[in-house]
Amino acid sequence: MKDKIIALVFIIFISICGTCLIYSKLSEINDTKEYSAGLELYKKGDYKIAYRHFGKVSLFSNIKTPALFRQARCATLIGDVNGAIRNYKMLLFIYPHSQLYVVSEYNLAMLLYDLKSDSARKHFVHIIKYYPDTDYALASEYYVASIDMKSAQKCNIYWIRKDLKHKALNHFIRYVKLSPDGRFVQQSINKISALGIALNHNDSFALAESYFIRELYSEASKYYSESPLKVAWAKYAKNEFKRGNYSLAKSLTENGLKYFSTFVDRQDMYDAIDGYVSLSDNKLQTVTVLLNTYPKTKAIDYLLYLKAKYSEGDIKYKIYEQLYDKYPDSNFSAEALYNTFYIQISKKQYKKAILLGKKHLSHFKKSDTSPAVMFWLGKIYEHKHNPIISSNYYKGVLTNYPDSYYSYRAYAKLNKNKDLFIETNIKSKPVVFPCEDRNERDMASRLISLGDYDFVSELYKGNKFVESWILYKQGKFVQSAIIAEKAMKNIYPKPKFDDVRWRLVYPLNYFDIVEKYKNSQDPFLILSIIREESHFNKDIVSPVGAVGLMQLMPATANEIANAYGISNNLLNPDSNIRLGSLFYTQMKTKLFGKDIYAVIAYNGGGGSVVNWINTLKYDDIDDFVEKIPYPETQSYVKKVMRSYWCYSNIY
Repeated sequence: MKDKIIALVFIIFISICGTCLIYSKLSEINDTKEYSAGLELYKKGDYKIAYRHFGKVSLFSNIKTPALFRQARCATLIGDVNGAIRNYKMLLFIYPHSQLYVVSEYNLAMLLYDLKSDSARKHFVHIIKYYPDTDYALASEYYVASIDMKSAQKCNIYWIRKDLKHKALNHFIRYVKLSPDGRFVQQSINKISALGIALNHNDSFALAESYFIRELYSEASKYYSESPLKVAWAKYAKNEFKRGNYSLAKSLTENGLKYFSTFVDRQDMYDAIDGYVSLSDNKLQTVTVLLNTYPKTKAIDYLLYLKAKYSEGDIKYKIYEQLYDKYPDSNFSAEALYNTFYIQISKKQYKKAILLGKKHLSHFKKSDTSPAVMFWLGKIYEHKHNPIISSNYYKGVLTNYPDSYYSYRAYAKLNKNKDLFIETNIKSKPVVFPCEDRNERDMASRLISLGDYDFVSELYKGNKFVESWILYKQGKFVQSAIIAEKAMKNIYPKPKFDDVRWRLVYPLNYFDIVEKYKNSQDPFLILSIIREESHFNKDIVSPVGAVGLMQLMPATANEIANAYGISNNLLNPDSNIRLGSLFYTQMKTKLFGKDIYAVIAYNGGGGSVVNWINTLKYDDIDDFVEKIPYPETQSYVKKVMRSYWCYSNIY
């Protein structure tokens, strides 16, 4: 009997679970159906019926939050303010940890503000306090200031009115400082003027900054002239250079370098110096005069750097040595020390080079030149027949700077790969939602599958990888790759190559066409050239007339098309990649079958490469690349190699 009861309970339990599972599945299907219907109607402008469909999404659905948000938007658009307020309040109460909390509270505050409700200020202040790094907090500063200003205008008690006006001023100024080119900045400045309160020097400086950033240089000049000279001179000088008021700009720069160089932002001071030097026909002479005239200025390191830049031969490197020795903590010391390090390698002074290289790695762990120093130390020890130390440096490049050109070269050295390129086993991987949280990923993917891009963008405002992903899904490959690349630059240490965010930085755009026309070339190499040449912009035309994905000149494309009897439409991806791949193959054939030479020639020209091969003094291909006399071409080949290396690792 007992066994029968247990069996019966088990059967009932299984039945309930099955029923719940079926109900859950049916509910999910129904929720998707209702949300999708609501979204279609929302896009068509039928907000009233859309509101009803969004309201039918079940409470426990992972798209209930966006459904509530959409309902509030619909209610707002049909003029049902109370309905919108009710939906926003429900969202805030039920889902306090939602990504939509801050935007919902902001929208609620705006509705209350339009209704002239006293509770609007409370919500704006809450956003400023708990979400200070959001755009909503910036806008809230403006609205709190506007509320206080209106309250002051209504108040008849002098000291309360005065206090409210100063509160309003403080919020307006904070908005201008935090968002100098924001959408409310001019209204803020106009209202500051209407308050009738005399500005202090720092407030005048904030207003000047706003006008300068918005390129309203005449207006900026007025407020810069009212700002404290010791903190404003560099930006004031930059402003006057922009206005063409060169005499005042030069005077400000000279006096600033002499008396006030410790009080301003260094980059502003460097920009003022650049403006000053740009007016001269003999830049080296001008920089030398500034060095001799203002030997105690805090910009002395930058002036030395400029002197090295405009000098030639051994003098250049002596100045670099002087710059590092005297100013080891300067922003330019890492590059200066690298240059002195590399010149010692060129002179075969390996002991000196090792000391300088180790000093560089000790002082500049995250500088742009660190991977180059680590790689070349590995080469020095390899030359000195010390494979253990050499290997450690190469591995250090791979570990600390995995996506650099030098990491690629370190890999080649560790694997005794004398050819620059490696064999690849390509595995196509999809671009997926770049978020680790499974619930968020599922909700976002579900919304995207319904075509609700706007909402996901709102949901993850500020997340650059999500922004990149949305653009990718919309087919906006150029903006997607650029945003993802900038976001990845700010990450240290870098994630492993299996991290899905890398696929946004290095996507397989147009790879099917590349595979079709690769002409026995490595497809990742062709793709890397496309990435660096055009960033996947099929319609781009350069200032010199190069067209399309592989940036071919029309005359070159015509020659290839005529030679092979094929069509020539450089704005068509298929035609452009076919012609570009053939052009690359031609150059590689002419340049001894070496890919590295062909990549260099793609930017610098085949004739230049042949000339450099015959005239430059170099030990191997690494030394050759470092001695390419065109900075643009040297940078280009390193970028293409870096892209090739990253593609090979990611896929």
